[in-house]
Amino acid sequence: MKERINQYFASEDRDEALNLYERYLLARDKDIPVFGKNFYPPNIWKWFQENLSSKSLKIEADGFFEDAERRMILFNNLYDNPFPMKLIKIENNSKFSNLIHKDFLGGILSLGIERNKIGDLLVDNNICYVPVHEEIESFIIYNLDKIGKVACKVEVVENNILLPKATFKEEVILVSSLRIDGIVSKIANISRAKSQKMIEQGLVLIDYCKVKDKSYEIKYQERITIRGIGKFILENQVGNSKSGKIKIAIKKYT
Repeated sequence: MKERINQYFASEDRDEALNLYERYLLARDKDIPVFGKNFYPPNIWKWFQENLSSKSLKIEADGFFEDAERRMILFNNLYDNPFPMKLIKIENNSKFSNLIHKDFLGGILSLGIERNKIGDLLVDNNICYVPVHEEIESFIIYNLDKIGKVACKVEVVENNILLPKATFKEEVILVSSLRIDGIVSKIANISRAKSQKMIEQGLVLIDYCKVKDKSYEIKYQERITIRGIGKFILENQVGNSKSGKIKIAIKKYT
């Protein structure tokens, strides 16, 4: 199985996946519940669920939000243990500044916190909700008082709080095929040559995995991350143009 992990995961995810596999073996061999240490991207937690989950050892993944991408993993939850995470609310106190996703993320990471210790950020109207590993909950509460130069209020909130929904900008694009270079060129509004170069440089991810094959065909419902541009979901085909091109509905995370 280690060989499969080495072959499947790119270098930046391989060590984390191997470490998680050791925790899986501990849960299986000792027949005890074992948590992963971090929040993991979909390419990791999905792989473990699809390849190692069984009737005798259940693998659960939770990121607090219903459609969370970054999730914690729990192997063999014999006693219905809760996941070791807390939901933190960060609220902009200024009436004159507008904060967006990258502002809140930058503010949290500026404390020296590793990205894998926090889950997805849900931002709505100058308020950010973010699940964090419980071991850093107090550190954030006591040390995060500003986002950039903007004062903010930080608190832990209850699990049953009514949360806003993730928002998307929807549009329809015309492409000749589902090749990744053509899709990236269209949604990023760049030349095909530039999209191919970005793919070769590893700046384009499909479901958080780098795809360097410019002829790769994207599947519907896959998430496309283009570094420096944004994150998109390829929804479905909605028709064809008179010239025979494919009409595809996409969603961009806002």
